[in-house]
Order: sequence, then structure tokens, then C-alpha cells
Amino acid sequence: MDRYITIDRPFFFNSNKYKTKVKKITDYCTKCGSQLADQADFCHKCGSKIEMVKGVPTAMPIESKTPSQGRLEYDDGRPKRRRSVIIGLSVGIIVIITVPLILWSIFGVINYQHIGTYSYDETSMEYTNLNLTINNDVGSIDIFYDNTMIKPFEAIVEVYGRDDSSLSDAMNFTTTYLNNDTMEISFNSGDFDFFFWDNDVFTYDISIYINPAVTADIFVDADTGSVSLSTEAIDSLDIASIDLQSDTGSIDFDMRNSVNTTLNGLNLVTSTGHIDVNVGVRTTLNDSHVLIDTVTGSIDFEFIDLISVDDMTWEITTNTGSINMDISQNIVYPFPFLANFDVDTATGSITVQFFFNDTIGYHFDGSSSTGNVDILGSENAYSSPNYGTAENICDFELSTDTGSVTVEET
Repeated sequence: MDRYITIDRPFFFNSNKYKTKVKKITDYCTKCGSQLADQADFCHKCGSKIEMVKGVPTAMPIESKTPSQGRLEYDDGRPKRRRSVIIGLSVGIIVIITVPLILWSIFGVINYQHIGTYSYDETSMEYTNLNLTINNDVGSIDIFYDNTMIKPFEAIVEVYGRDDSSLSDAMNFTTTYLNNDTMEISFNSGDFDFFFWDNDVFTYDISIYINPAVTADIFVDADTGSVSLSTEAIDSLDIASIDLQSDTGSIDFDMRNSVNTTLNGLNLVTSTGHIDVNVGVRTTLNDSHVLIDTVTGSIDFEFIDLISVDDMTWEITTNTGSINMDISQNIVYPFPFLANFDVDTATGSITVQFFFNDTIGYHFDGSSSTGNVDILGSENAYSSPNYGTAENICDFELSTDTGSVTVEET
């Protein structure tokens, strides 16, 4: 806002010779001191209303308004958007409360409850060879050998579903008879549907019992859930092969105290979970390559007097987790063999406790990027005195990026 004043001249001044000089005056807010724009009605800085008082632009006092009177409240010239803050807080509170409820309704016990139990079995002992395939999206799978059974196979299934679910809609086992002595039993839960309005959604906890007289080829794939197999200390089992897998869940393979088992294949893999392996006592393993692998989780591995018919490789790996091995070889083999143990973890320690008799030559090679390596008192490697001459050889490659490597003889 600009004002102008004229300069009075004496009457004797010649108006044509002297021009009247006009001075431009710039006005300022009387409240905050900011320069005002020409003909401004409000101060752009503090927001005060400007009115002319005796020819001078003057900042007028402003009455504070309550939230019920308007959207803006002025305090020292600074507007506070109370309504926006209140709305933002309200939305935040609603999100905090409703999102957990939605997730709970989808995944939690508020929407999944035990709706029943059913069993499935095969009663004829004519079928002593079993091909077993289990695909379960959500839920645990536990397999047991049971020497009290008089039938070859039985499964007990605990079913969980939503409020309006019916046990009759749950998935069941199917059996196909391949020939006179072989049957194929399978279970497929289907894809798990997370939409809370779908009532035909189930999770399954499955317990399976196998007669020790049955030769089983077992494949299990659990997307979310633990998997276990126990031989229950039963001796002289004949197992075709075992392949246990889980995306998210632990794997427990337990042949503890089972003696003289024949096993033709072993594969244990999970993405996230611990793997516990006990191969039993004097187990004959007819497999050239065994994979024990988890991405995130530790591995515990144990056997006593393992019998390898052919040369074989043990691949025992994890990205994040420790690896602990406890192995003992005290039997004398009537044939030569070579066993390679490739043991690797990115983040975690490796510990090996072993005992080998004098007929077995062995070599340990250990490495760690940031940890200590102690192999029988040596820094990185150790070979037994008979390593170059023994017909039965065990080679160990032990590697970790972050963690220690320790080898001890028991």
C-alpha cells in the first residue's frame, strides 16, 4: 500500500520552472512490521486485517475463534488447523484398531477353530509297499512307525476351519492300488485361501502311523508347518526313501536308537526352520548324495556307524544358523568307500565332534572370514596319519563367513 505527499512551494516560485516533487511512502504492518502490498486488506505475514485509521494503514485486533466457529484459530498470528489434526488422529486410531482385528479374523483363533477329527486307514496287509505323498499348505505333519499296528497305514487328521465350516467339506486321503503289493496314498490340502469370507478354508494337523513291515517311499511338502518322522527306536526297518520339505517350519528326522535300518534315499529341506537329523545306528544308506538344507535355521546332525554302500556326498548347508555334527565310525568296512562332507553356513558356527577307528583316514579343511578356526589344535586343516593310505576315507570341507569352526575328537 503506497501513499504520496506533496511538497508545499512558496507562492513566488514559478510553477513552470519548478516541478512539485512527490515522495512515495511504503507502508508497514503495525503489528509484525512486514512491508504491505499496495492496497492490501490483510498482512501477508501475520494475517492481520488492515484498515485505514486517520489515513494510516493499521493492523486491527482479531478475536480468536473457537473450533465451533471456524476452521482456523489464530494464536500470535499463526493459524492452527485443529480440525485436520483431529481428523488425522481419528483415522490413525481407527487404523490401529481395525487392521489387527482384520488380520486376527483372517489368521487367528477368532476365525479358525477346531471343527473335528477324522481318520483314514488301509486295513489289508497284502499291500506292503507304500508310496506316500503329502502336500499340506498350513499345518503340521508327524509320521511315526508303530510296531503295534495290525494294518499297514493309518492317518488321524485334526481339522481347523471358520465358524460355518463343515468337516464333510475338508480334504481327505485317497488310495490308488498300483499292483498286487503296492499302494499309493496321497493327501493334498489345496491352496490356502486367506479371504475371510470363504468358509471352505481349512488347516490340517496330520498324524500318520506306518506298520514297520511296510516298505515306504515318503514325500512330504508343507508350505507352512513343521514336519517330523520318527522310527520310534524300531530295528531293522526297510525304508525306500524319505524326502521331507517345508517352506516355513522345522524338520525333525529321528532314527535315534533304531539299529540296522536300510534307507535308500534321504532329502531334508526347509526355507525357515531348524533341522534335527539322527540317522540311527548301523544304518545302511544307499544314496550317493544326501541334501540337508535350510535357509534360516540351525542344523544338528548325528549318526553312529553309518554303512555306505557306494561313495557318497553329504551336503549340509544353511545361510543363517549354526551346524553341529556328532558322528562315530567304529566298524570295519569290508569294502573301500569315500565320503565327502560339504558343510557350509554364511552366518553361524560349525562344530564337529567325531570318533573314527584306525581303518578310516580323514581330512578336515576349515575356513572362516571373521571367526576362529580350530581343527584338532591346527589352524585351518588336519589330516590323519593314514589319510594317504587308508581305503576308507572321510573328507570334510567346513566353511563359514561369520562364525567359528571347531573340530574335536571324542
